[in-house]
Amino acid sequence: MKLPKNNIIKNFLIHSFTVVILVFGVTEAKAQDRLIFKIGYHPSFPLGSFKDYMGNNSFRGYVGEFLYPINEQWKVGLGVSFNDYYEKHARQLYEMEEGTVSAVVTNSIQTTPIMLKASYELTKTGWIRPYAGVGGGFNLISYSRYFGEFGDKKTSFKPAASAEAGINIPFNRETRAAGISVGGHFNYMPFKFDGLKNLNNWGLQAAVYFPLR
Repeated sequence: MKLPKNNIIKNFLIHSFTVVILVFGVTEAKAQDRLIFKIGYHPSFPLGSFKDYMGNNSFRGYVGEFLYPINEQWKVGLGVSFNDYYEKHARQLYEMEEGTVSAVVTNSIQTTPIMLKASYELTKTGWIRPYAGVGGGFNLISYSRYFGEFGDKKTSFKPAASAEAGINIPFNRETRAAGISVGGHFNYMPFKFDGLKNLNNWGLQAAVYFPLR
């Protein structure tokens, strides 16, 4: 059964609010007026065994990050993203322990990785600033698979890691405090359950960033 969109949005807001509280508690005393907030659109596409299991991509994806510039090229911070994957199969016959079952199968997976992040801009000058970054942390996973009205549900908290690259385009070349960011990412997400081996994915990102003060 597909999760209502209101529940999806509610879960995303709750997780994002939790990260906001954590970040401000850790960094406010140090970041002063330099703390940068980044928010954007974050579609993702399954890879490997995850793609075999979940044929549909996730176009319901969002990302939010708090970044602290430690010098002209390095930034560190904390980020949270959210993706919702959903797929519904036409009625088929399935061999179960109880016997043959005719059912409509729906798969629904939501991922919410919360990661410490570091990024490096490859140049100090120009309007276009290529960057590369890495992240590591934990992934909050909500999994469900239904055969008609019956199925499995699982919520799990697993480690996760990411790598990303793209370009930052600041609105002002001197301050570089605000601008737009476009790039791609790869997420390594271990998860073993009900035939799934992992939730690895790649995706795109389009975001805006600006100082909070």
